[in-house]
Amino acid sequence: MISKTRTGNFQGPKLIRAAALLQTVYASIEIIDCFAAVLMALGLLRNLYPVMLFPEIQDLFDHQSVWLIPLFLFYTTLRAFSAYGLWKNRLWGFWMALCVSAATLMMAPFLFPFTAVEMLLNAGLLIVLLIGYFGKTPIHEIN
Repeated sequence: MISKTRTGNFQGPKLIRAAALLQTVYASIEIIDCFAAVLMALGLLRNLYPVMLFPEIQDLFDHQSVWLIPLFLFYTTLRAFSAYGLWKNRLWGFWMALCVSAATLMMAPFLFPFTAVEMLLNAGLLIVLLIGYFGKTPIHEIN
């Protein structure tokens, strides 16, 4: 049975702070994406994103960018709140960061090649979160 208290010298708090910093930077970049989507929808900014793999997605970016605003706001809000939760050392922040990063990994292939780096970033973030949280906790204690 796994004990509820953790023992040992692992780098959990440092890794969680690193994940919080990464989420904060990521949320800041996504805020810029939100503004870009609004400016594209208003016709004040042309599409600066690279050509997408799927033509349907490319059409959204080129001609119907207003539909990107809810998507960008959704991910930006989740990232910002999860970063806040991680900075405050809240378990809900950990789970929210895990969920938004996993959701991004599932959605990212549809926006490829634009999201290639994003996929690596989210995979790294998931690894940092999991190692930071679980550290050296054994799967099963040997008696």
